Amino acid sequence: MKSVYIPAIETIPMISETAKEILQKGYVCDSCLGRQFGQLLSGMSNMERGRAIRTALALEYSIRPFPADKANFQGIRFRKEKIQAKPSEKKAVCRICSGLFDSLGKWAEEASKKLEPLEFRTFMVTSSLSRELVRREESLWEDVGIEHCEPMKSELNRELGKLVAQRTGKEPDEKSPDVSIMLDLEKGSVSVHANPVFIYGRYQKLARGIPQTKWEKYNESVEEIIARPFMKASGGRTHSLHAAGREDIDARCLDWRPFVLEIASPQKRSFPLKKMEKEIGHTKKVKVSGLRYSDRKEVVKVKALMPDKTYRALASLGKPVAEAELRKLKSISLVKQRTPSRVAHRRADKTRPKRVKSISWKALPRNRVEFVIRGEAGLYVKELLSGDGGRTRPSFSEVLGTEVKTVELDVVKIHLPSLKSKGFK
Repeated sequence: MKSVYIPAIETIPMISETAKEILQKGYVCDSCLGRQFGQLLSGMSNMERGRAIRTALALEYSIRPFPADKANFQGIRFRKEKIQAKPSEKKAVCRICSGLFDSLGKWAEEASKKLEPLEFRTFMVTSSLSRELVRREESLWEDVGIEHCEPMKSELNRELGKLVAQRTGKEPDEKSPDVSIMLDLEKGSVSVHANPVFIYGRYQKLARGIPQTKWEKYNESVEEIIARPFMKASGGRTHSLHAAGREDIDARCLDWRPFVLEIASPQKRSFPLKKMEKEIGHTKKVKVSGLRYSDRKEVVKVKALMPDKTYRALASLGKPVAEAELRKLKSISLVKQRTPSRVAHRRADKTRPKRVKSISWKALPRNRVEFVIRGEAGLYVKELLSGDGGRTRPSFSEVLGTEVKTVELDVVKIHLPSLKSKGFK
C-alpha cells in the first residue's frame, strides 16, 4: 500500500491559522494559497491543495465567520445568504501572482509555437520572476513564514512544463533537455533555445598541414571537415571539437583519436550517422568511425583522457652516427621540457617532466633515422629530438652530439585504456 504523509495533529491548527492570515489581506488564488503548504502531502498540485484548504475554511466560515476578504470565497455557495458573495462582483485578481497562474495557457501556447521549427524530444522550463512578484512573495513569507512553502518559481516552471507537454507531446527533462524554454516575467517574454547536440566518434588524420581546430591561417581543419555535414543537416549556429589530445599540424594521426563534436543551437538533432562517416571519409584527409550520440558529461571524460602515444619520427642527423652511439638513446627515460619556443607565444612558460617509455630505431641512407618512440601524454617529440636550444633535456641531439631534426612525424598508436572502465558508453 502506498504510504501518504499526514501532518501531525498538532500542526492542523497551525495550518488553519496560517491560511486564515493569508486570506485576511485580500484575494489569493488557489495556487498561491496551496503553495504556502506545498511541502505537505504529495500527489496533488498546489492549485488542488489550495482549493481543499479554501473549502475547509469556507465550512468553518459558514459556522463561525472569521476576518477574511470575502473575495476569497467567490464561487462558493453558502447556505446563509448574508455571507454569500454578490453575483455581480468581478472576479478578483490574486494579490500575490496577479493572475499569473490563470494566464499560463497563453505562455504555453506562445512557447509551443516557437518550438515548432525545432526537432526535440525533451525540454526544460526556466523562469525569471519580475521584481514585483519577488517582492510580493517575500512579503507573504515575512507575514506567515516559509516552513512548509514551495517557491513560486518552482511551481511556475512545473505547471508551465505540464501545459507545454500537453501541447507538444514532448517530455520535460531537467537533467539533459534538448531545448530550454525561458519565461522572463520582467520583460514579459518567452524564448526557446535549442541546447547543443553532441556526437562521439574517433578520427584519423591522413593528411599533413591541417590543424585540429579552426585556425585563420589555414583553409580547413579536422574540426571543420568533421563538422561540415553536421552543420548542413542540423542548421546549427557554431561547432566545437573536443578531443583526447591533439597532433601537430604537420603530423598525421594514424590511430583512432576519440572526440566529441558539439553543435550549438541545432534546429535538427537526428542524423544518418553511417552516411556521414562515409561522407567525411570521402575527403581522403580525415576518416571517422563509431559515430554515436553523446552528451556534455562525455566531453569531460574525453578531455580527461591522458593516454600514452607511440610516434614514428623520421629524423635527419647532422652527421653520420654509429649504431653504438644510437644505443645511448636507451638511457633517456625522464626528460624536462620547457614550453617549446614554437608555442611559447600561446602557452604558459613552464617546465614539465615527461617520461619516455621506449625508443627503437632503424638507420636509413643519407644520415636519416626512423625512430619509434613511446611517451606519456604531453611529450613534445620534436623537441625531444632537437633539444629546442636546451629547453628540453636530455634530448637526442644532446646525447648524440649532433643536430637531430624532425622530417616527418606520425602518431601511430594511442594507448587508450578500456573506455568502458572509464565510464564511456
